[in-house]
Amino acid sequence: MKRFLSILSLFIAIMFIIGLIKLALSPNSNYSYPLLNAKLDYLKKHPEYNLYFIGSSKINNQIDCKLINENINGLKSYNLGANASFNLENFQTLEYVLGNSSFKPKYIVLELQDKINITKLNVKSERSFGAFNFENTVFTSRFQKENGNYKQIALSWVSFVLNVFHFNKHCDEKDIQHNYNRFVVEDQGFSALEYSVVPRTEKNKLDKVIKDRQNRYHADHAQHTVNNVLAEKINQLAEKCEKKNIQLIMFIPGPAEPDAKKLQVYQSALNVPVISLVNPDEYPEFYLYENRWDYGHLNEKGSKILSLKLVPLLNNILEKK
Repeated sequence: MKRFLSILSLFIAIMFIIGLIKLALSPNSNYSYPLLNAKLDYLKKHPEYNLYFIGSSKINNQIDCKLINENINGLKSYNLGANASFNLENFQTLEYVLGNSSFKPKYIVLELQDKINITKLNVKSERSFGAFNFENTVFTSRFQKENGNYKQIALSWVSFVLNVFHFNKHCDEKDIQHNYNRFVVEDQGFSALEYSVVPRTEKNKLDKVIKDRQNRYHADHAQHTVNNVLAEKINQLAEKCEKKNIQLIMFIPGPAEPDAKKLQVYQSALNVPVISLVNPDEYPEFYLYENRWDYGHLNEKGSKILSLKLVPLLNNILEKK
């Protein structure tokens, strides 16, 4: 009897370890974001879209795909942006698209960021935990090691463990259907901030921030360096895209964030085209209150201006393909 119990205990322990390994290699993948899932669900049923924009609110609230499609022949783009989606979430979305044959893009425009840190604001977020699959966690550890940020390495593995044990729950299917609205379907994923719950920043407050960011951009003469781990990751994603005959394009959308010039150094480190719309001198329209919504985003009018500014730069790359 004791031998039987020992064998049974060993068997249970082995199965438990196997289960942990399985979870570790394939934890939650949708990081509980019904709006993004609704967009992905729509695209699965509509293979005619040949270009996907992937990124944060800088994409979701600022890229008017209808306007872009009207001005580039043969293009049918879709906005897969999701608010507060940073590198890990975006990498996960891209990997999901590449791994599912229902998606048929010829081009993918991915927002270029270096936002990976876990903050007090997002440490409790189910979405953040969901982004920490094994591959993303290893990448984060290497990225933070190069930056010398060992606290972030520890926080990353804590998030990974929480994700392995499904601390974050998959979103309810009803939530996906609820978000299957006109922004997903009729507006091709684009959702201007006028239609959100985010209030517009008062003019006097916003004008000060806009002026400060313009000054900081022009005063930034630092010799910024590339994080080689991030550059390597993006180049690997580009190779995966190329194997599926997909052109990856990196995109730094305007208006400029305080660290805009830090991102621009990646233009020479990547094996893919990089489009940047952050220079205040080249794009002064993005720094007028009449075109802004808050500290980091344009309003609907500004989004249409940005989308039209993007057209010739994007079209130039597509014509070379």
